[in-house]
Amino acid sequence: MEDTPKHFIGRLFGFSIGPLVSAFIGFLMVPVTTYLISPSELGKSSMFTMAFSISSLFIYLGMDQALVREFSAIKDKKQLFWTAFVIPFGFSIIIGILYLIFYKSISLLMFGNIEAYIIKLLAISLPFATIDRFNMLIIRMEEKAKLFSLINIINKLVNMIMLIIFLLFIEKSFIGIINATVLSLVIMCFIENYINKEYWKSKINFNIKLIKDLLGFGLPLVPASIITWIFNSMDKMAMRKWANFTEIGLYAAAFKIVLVLGILQQAFNTFWAPTAYRWYEKGVDNEKFSKVSKLLTGTMSIIFVLIVLFKDLIIRVLSPEYYKAAVIVPFLLFYPLMYTISETTTLGISISRKTGYNIIVSAISAVVNFIGNYILVPKYGALGASVSTGIAYIVFFWMRTLISRKLWFKFNLSIYFWNILFMFLMSLTDVIFNNSYLDLIFVLIILIINKYTITSIYKFIKELGAVTRE
Repeated sequence: MEDTPKHFIGRLFGFSIGPLVSAFIGFLMVPVTTYLISPSELGKSSMFTMAFSISSLFIYLGMDQALVREFSAIKDKKQLFWTAFVIPFGFSIIIGILYLIFYKSISLLMFGNIEAYIIKLLAISLPFATIDRFNMLIIRMEEKAKLFSLINIINKLVNMIMLIIFLLFIEKSFIGIINATVLSLVIMCFIENYINKEYWKSKINFNIKLIKDLLGFGLPLVPASIITWIFNSMDKMAMRKWANFTEIGLYAAAFKIVLVLGILQQAFNTFWAPTAYRWYEKGVDNEKFSKVSKLLTGTMSIIFVLIVLFKDLIIRVLSPEYYKAAVIVPFLLFYPLMYTISETTTLGISISRKTGYNIIVSAISAVVNFIGNYILVPKYGALGASVSTGIAYIVFFWMRTLISRKLWFKFNLSIYFWNILFMFLMSLTDVIFNNSYLDLIFVLIILIINKYTITSIYKFIKELGAVTRE
């Protein structure tokens, strides 16, 4: 597989088109959803989304990440697939049964009242989530960029159709949203199974040594996943305790805007893992990894400051009930920003297979987030939760980066330091003063810091134009 700049960008674009189109469809659905249901109903549906997302991360037992790590190193892909899949699938069924047994406690924690039907949906969705996860990993690791994007687009279209049907004709509440989400997941699993039928029809084949290797990589991620669950859901749990469903709804609405960067996070992370591990197995020079990280940091930083600058205009696509969500956006942007950039700086941890360090990273970040939420949410609600989340993800980035740098090679840190510093200052002044002129000053500073990125993008576009004309 070629790795010229043209082919590199081509594959990245192939993986990006799906999330971009999906996000556009989702963006069109934002005003529909916010006009059809109230912030409190949207807040309740986000509690289900949180429980589903965190459960999905936990039930894989790190075997999904182990499959990603070993895919480029192991020849028998079907054996790797079955070895990695069966244990998480069985575990997802066990967790689902536990949810059904303790549905009252779980429901009270999530909604403050008993919603047995919703917990049943959550339990049923977990095995399907496992099937969906491993189907998409196979397509992703085979670097079938266009197919991966097509499935993402189909997924969003199916979800949109189901959502419109349920909200308009069946159940105009959070239950309607959840029904649409689960039904869409089941439909997509059948589509993906057909696409990956070569794997599903192959003989179930286990390798005991491979199981041990995969578990050795994946199991340290289990406690890290538990801590990450606490870390990622702490903002919503804090608002559930110290705020109200309206604040949670505003927070969820702000996340819709943050998804602009989240699109790039999803697209790049999907593309980067198979590419990075393949490069490592081929012995590619470390400078190539650093160049990608530098360009990504510049690109994400520029998009970050532009979103902050125009957030008040972007937020106007929502119902007037949600306009207050604009002030929540700046610090929330650090979540996708820091996570995405750290994917290029944290490779040393996964390459060395010392995944136990993820426990340290998650634990320290979670403690920072807990302290931030405890101090800020009772007084500032959703805004306080966003500030706490932003600061915690900055800590998350630096922990991952510094540990990886020690395990891998000593790459330069200055580009990260200056970008993060001025983005943090911009977010802080925007929340306090909300002054467009101050925002413009920070935009200018970020552009100057990332002149290398701007120049590189310009040169690439110019070269691409020259090739196209020929």
